[in-house]
Amino acid sequence: MPYKKVEISRPRGVNIDLSPYELPNEIWSSVSNIDFDNHRTNRALGYEQVFVAPAVTPIIAVPWTDYNSPYWFYASEDKIYRTDGTANANVTRQTAGSDVNYTGDYEDGWTSSIFNGALIMNNRKDAPQFYIPSSSKMANLTAWPTGWTTGVVRPFKNYLIALDIVNASSEAFPSMVKWSDTAPLGGIPASWDAVDPAVQAGYNILPDTAGRCIDGLALNDTFFIYKSDAVWAMQFIGGNFIFSFRKVFSDDTGVLSRDCVAEFDGKHFVVGVSDVYVHDGTSKKSVITSKMSKALYTQINPAHVDKVKCVADVPRKEIWIYFPTQDSTNGAANKALVWNWEVDAWSERDIVGVSYIATGVIADDTAKPASWNADSGYWDTDSTPWGEERFNPSNKSLFIVGYDTPKFYKGNTGLTVNGSTSYISTVEREGIDFGDDKGVKYINAIYPHFIGEGTVNIYIGTENRQGEGISWSDAHPFVIGDDYKANFRKSGRYIGIRFESASDDVWALTGYSIEYSHEGMA
Repeated sequence: MPYKKVEISRPRGVNIDLSPYELPNEIWSSVSNIDFDNHRTNRALGYEQVFVAPAVTPIIAVPWTDYNSPYWFYASEDKIYRTDGTANANVTRQTAGSDVNYTGDYEDGWTSSIFNGALIMNNRKDAPQFYIPSSSKMANLTAWPTGWTTGVVRPFKNYLIALDIVNASSEAFPSMVKWSDTAPLGGIPASWDAVDPAVQAGYNILPDTAGRCIDGLALNDTFFIYKSDAVWAMQFIGGNFIFSFRKVFSDDTGVLSRDCVAEFDGKHFVVGVSDVYVHDGTSKKSVITSKMSKALYTQINPAHVDKVKCVADVPRKEIWIYFPTQDSTNGAANKALVWNWEVDAWSERDIVGVSYIATGVIADDTAKPASWNADSGYWDTDSTPWGEERFNPSNKSLFIVGYDTPKFYKGNTGLTVNGSTSYISTVEREGIDFGDDKGVKYINAIYPHFIGEGTVNIYIGTENRQGEGISWSDAHPFVIGDDYKANFRKSGRYIGIRFESASDDVWALTGYSIEYSHEGMA
């Protein structure tokens, strides 16, 4: 019989929740270390080491600037350090010239915020810490009640908001929202005294659901408070009440843990208890249901749910959810699911022993822009800016914090996952039947459309009944730029195809054609 050819144009996205037999042809059924930037299937870049090694094992790292130079502050269980990339400086709080170590541990973790140019850090066990341009050491937050602790401190307008409070008598108020007095211009609030009529400090209890206040983040003129089972909106109204409160969502979704909310494109992206959703303050929609929900919630290590976090990589229009799987015994993240909001597509990345991922200016040791010969990227796939200098405040990158091996890394750089370990990028689609689930198809050739260079292994798989288990061919090495097709001799009712990196090179797959003929009924 004559051969037919089916073109799969711009395959993108992956769906693990649904059966591959019910997916459109352009959706992959499995991916690893792939991204979908520019509506293509791209081999994802890895991450490479930057900066001098940290002086302590970092739990968190956050960017901060004194408006002259960029710095990164990082914290271990008991210390806080600052680095400019070449040297580490101990900025742990002190009394009489001696460090006063912090008392939290890895499970307590750290959170951070920037407020009026000050860096705020909190670990749930000690008083919140702050650092301003004139500081030499971190210090207890001005006017914070002695002996009190909080789950998180976030900025909103000219106030600081603290959630999940424990007072000096060890009484816990998990539904308490506590706010400071208004801060002076460019300064830190001078009071948290909720009973002083001369200031605007106050508190409120959100008791109608049993959930704890876990985190909060501003969006336009509203501060959203995320409990484990509801979402509240907090708005400035002035007068005696200062703020108004109203419940926005109460469907038990809430938020899973701290640092599970990210702002993007005028919306909030939220990793909830049972769903990942976006909202604009009025309505919300799931972005993971019937796509990658199983891939996330079935892989999270239940002993380390507090270590699930997300971060927005705005230049690439991506949000990373990174988390520890069952294979992570200490809670360090070893997997990331990445959502590209421009194409509404998910992908999956391998990471190794990561405690935190932030975004900021990374002033690495590149003193001048890369030359044409030194730049390893390709015209169609290189995302680095033209004339990239050592310090460009508009050029932000992912900053990945290694915990198992204490190092700092720049994301979306190179072709290793930690500066030394190579990885394999794979995309796979099973269950293709060309609209005919009765006839047996004979696969003659695959015509892939690549941009880039290197070698990619191509496989064809077949099966005659749904779910019986696919039989894969041997690998057919395809050399980008030299080859134009891969020949096969495989037959089956349902067809699978797999592309797998076989060299350390960058490539993008824009589509492929399958050449086949019908062999009749089986």
